[in-house]
Amino acid sequence: MTIEGIVLVDKPSGPTSHDVVAKMRKLFNTRKVGHAGTLDPMATGMLVIGVGRATRLLGFFTAHEKEYLGTVCLGVTTTTDDAQGEVLTTTSTAQITQSMILEAVREFRGPIMQQPSAVSAIKIDGKRAYARVRAGEEVDIPPRSVIIHDLEILNITRNEAADTFEVELRVVCSAGTYIRALARDIGNKLGVGGHLTVLRRTRSGVFENMTPMEKLQESPQYLDLSDAVRTAFPVLTLSLEDSSKARNGVRLPTPIDVESGNVGVFDSEGFAIGIFDNSDSELKPLVVFASNEKF
Repeated sequence: MTIEGIVLVDKPSGPTSHDVVAKMRKLFNTRKVGHAGTLDPMATGMLVIGVGRATRLLGFFTAHEKEYLGTVCLGVTTTTDDAQGEVLTTTSTAQITQSMILEAVREFRGPIMQQPSAVSAIKIDGKRAYARVRAGEEVDIPPRSVIIHDLEILNITRNEAADTFEVELRVVCSAGTYIRALARDIGNKLGVGGHLTVLRRTRSGVFENMTPMEKLQESPQYLDLSDAVRTAFPVLTLSLEDSSKARNGVRLPTPIDVESGNVGVFDSEGFAIGIFDNSDSELKPLVVFASNEKF
């Protein structure tokens, strides 16, 4: 089958995001497939997949805030800042208390500067950082500004045998935030190091209902292009005359009752025309879907 729309995949642990894209290409019989926000192989949960012309929406979705559930192991550092890397150091956590952990975590709420892991998917001179590391290159990624909107400790468990703490967190953060870097930095703040052992993305922007990849392969489910736009953006319906202008990329005066920012523009039949920027009393085209085709 071939579709135009958004697929909300509950990614299992193991496959890369690229692996999931490859499966969706085969399932929906098209090369035009992409994703909004990489998940590491270890991670599970929400991967927003765009198929066909819906790939043109992915840039907007990538910029949305994300929500995660994760577990941090305090007392052990690894080469990748997560459980997939080799152990670098082990440090006793005997002197650490729960109140110290609560205090350390509190300092990571709000705007922070974060240095991504050297094995991240960030491109450096056109090449992924992790590929450079695997090739034996030294990689130093500059710190970047991110926002931790909410950081909640769900549970703290002391592992006496391993001399570590397991800290379960819920994180709501801006795009570009690395949860394994957050795990590393919390551990460093406490002086014992740390790494991420479990990560699940529970929400990406407005999208939170997802389908396991295996179930999708048995019974494909997706939001068609119009439903995806309607779900993710404020909606503006145009007259027949203005719809024709909008499909040709013409700027239009903004109706009084429309929110500022990006809006989904529809014709009177309920089909998506595109995404327009509403500012300065004018609708400016950002993405216009192909001419007269209905979605």
